[in-house]
Amino acid sequence: MGGVSMKKLAVVVVALLLVSLAFSINWKQFEGTTLRILANRHPWTNLIQEKITEFESLTGMRVIMEIFPEDQFRTKRTVELSSGVGDVDLFMIMPGQSGKQYYLEGWLYPVDDFINDPTLTDPSWDYNDFFAGVLSGGNFEGKQYCIPIQSETSLLAYRKDLFEKYGVKVPTTMEELEEAAKKLTIDEDGDGKADIYGITLRGKGAAATSQFVDFLYTFGGRWMNEMGEWALDEPAAIQAFEFYAKLLREYGPPGGTNIHWYESTSYFMQGKAAMIYDANVFKSLYEDPSKSKVAGKVGYATIPKGPGGYIKPHVSQWALAIYSGSKHPKAAWLFVQWATSKEMVLEGLMRGIPAPRRSAWESEKYKATDKNPDWTKATMESYAVGNPIWNPPVINVPEARDLIGNGIIVPAILGQDVKKAVESTLPQLNALLERERLMY
Repeated sequence: MGGVSMKKLAVVVVALLLVSLAFSINWKQFEGTTLRILANRHPWTNLIQEKITEFESLTGMRVIMEIFPEDQFRTKRTVELSSGVGDVDLFMIMPGQSGKQYYLEGWLYPVDDFINDPTLTDPSWDYNDFFAGVLSGGNFEGKQYCIPIQSETSLLAYRKDLFEKYGVKVPTTMEELEEAAKKLTIDEDGDGKADIYGITLRGKGAAATSQFVDFLYTFGGRWMNEMGEWALDEPAAIQAFEFYAKLLREYGPPGGTNIHWYESTSYFMQGKAAMIYDANVFKSLYEDPSKSKVAGKVGYATIPKGPGGYIKPHVSQWALAIYSGSKHPKAAWLFVQWATSKEMVLEGLMRGIPAPRRSAWESEKYKATDKNPDWTKATMESYAVGNPIWNPPVINVPEARDLIGNGIIVPAILGQDVKKAVESTLPQLNALLERERLMY
């Protein structure tokens, strides 16, 4: 009996091995290929850079990843893709910002056939593990073009030690947010100048719109009305512009109109700001003791409630897309699959990069090592009520962001009349809409 059992066991083991091989793709099928990737300087990029040699060993391919600061990256990417003569294979993209335009320009490669091809996609990759709402951002006309590498919202991060020292309550309303910013604008050495600013925010042109949107919708405003007309002159929008600008102008660092996320996060990480409102992904920077003086001292909360008693933060995503002009689209898909695998996404979440996959958040490994449960809680609460209309709902999002950022937000931060700024900017925004109606 024992001999028979051992034979049966051997047969079962061999059968299972054959099944596993049948369901495992050949990662070496494009050995010798070189992939060129355009990327934004970002916490996710830091993670992938560390791991690229693993991909190269797994596949026998070579990866050239070119990384640029965000504004330079966006310009570089558009120039290369529009020229049609480069050798780009893959690029990072925020579908809610550039996706529709890139789709209409024909720069995105659909990946549905790759996903459904058992020789190219391992079942363990599990397309259905991604949050449907996150995937939808990169889906156009029923086809998937972008695969998310992270889901994103924005949170209020604050210095727990300063709040405790000065007896300040964590703000849950906009009025409390301004009061906290005022109390925590601190002159430590008595020279009449602030050494710690109450809050830091993005104030640089287009970049400011990506955080301002949460104030706009939480105040009850919106980019456009039901008729597809700009709604930036509505009272709630005017109030949101004025409030956001006042926070940065009166309680923020000097030169607010030059503050991008690099500068804003730097102020906070160097201990020069008591609060910051920005992307939840930056927890990975705040909590890194090699880069941040405030690691271990940070608390996290959702955006405070607006006048209507509710919050409406945005939900967006960074993603990977294959260039339609790539000479190696199938090889590029293997990189996408590897970079967005369950294991890689979980690794990212463990480092504070918010995951686009359900399995990562539900992982016992993550739960057991979550050092910032308030960040996880605030992130989940924001996702639950998240606003998918992150950017102005036009095709040429960058132009709209530039117009709103430089035409309204910058003047508001400088103390100029918001209503006049809106009035002078609306004709340009209307002209943008008219051009798009004629072009598309």
